[in-house]
Amino acid sequence: MMTEQTNENSSTLARVLNFLATLDRRWIFLLMAGITIIFMVINARISIPISAPAQGVYNAIEALQPGDRVHLSIDYGPSSQAELLPMHITMLRQLFRKKAVVVCSSLWTDSPPMTEKVWEIVAPEFEKIGEKKVYGVDFVNLGFKAGDRTAIASIGNSFKNTFPIDYRGNKTSELPIMQGWDDYSGIALLCTLAVGDPGPVEYIQQAQSRYNIKMITGCTALLSPQLYPFFQSNNLLGFLGGLAGAAEYETLNGESGQGIKGMNVQSAIHMLIVLLVLLGNIAAFLLKFVPDAKPGAPNDPENSKSAEKG
Repeated sequence: MMTEQTNENSSTLARVLNFLATLDRRWIFLLMAGITIIFMVINARISIPISAPAQGVYNAIEALQPGDRVHLSIDYGPSSQAELLPMHITMLRQLFRKKAVVVCSSLWTDSPPMTEKVWEIVAPEFEKIGEKKVYGVDFVNLGFKAGDRTAIASIGNSFKNTFPIDYRGNKTSELPIMQGWDDYSGIALLCTLAVGDPGPVEYIQQAQSRYNIKMITGCTALLSPQLYPFFQSNNLLGFLGGLAGAAEYETLNGESGQGIKGMNVQSAIHMLIVLLVLLGNIAAFLLKFVPDAKPGAPNDPENSKSAEKG
């Protein structure tokens, strides 16, 4: 009787360990989907340390005076909005809180619609609190300009000649926001949100170093390592790198947006993967010491098919 009970316990343990060691990938995908949904819905907040580059971005905008003009170059499209849209929204909010005048342009063909999208999100928020922002007075979307580095150099010489017509078809020479200035001498701060080339490095080469203008940027995580030398040399007052940078920036602004939610999801998924790797390896190791266990039994449907064909 004791032998039968022992064998049954051993068999149950073997099944559990084997299940963990050869976990069907569909369970992993289901767990990841569930965690993603939960952490996007709940308003959980993790502790986010603030880096010096992110603090630099926040400080540069906080130093602006009411009426200061800011050139905001939007150089990313829908494919990169998971990382850059959260910082774009928070940046425009901070600029409007500081009562800055925001002049937007783009060096990427799919970027002007992103500029419009964020304007349509942020402008109504300020209208609700009695601080209406007017297109053509407080904000303008100049649209796309081809030419990469040549376009940046042209912008530095004359905004109105480079963009005679804005994205909405208005003559820029007639817009109130474009009166009384026409080059970087009239810009207090240059901001870029970019995914690659052309992006912040090209703006540093063609505009920041040439006109000695204060500059900050936000970029994808892939691009951010290239920017540390420019931050250390004070070409950049600060920069935001990827989703982590967006989360830091939201934290500095007292917000809890998609950047923080995205970092919550990312952190939870990383923890899940580490846990599954540990459990799988521990289970595979313990199976060696369970009598009559059959390690490596195929739980994955594709492995099962392969075994059947064999």
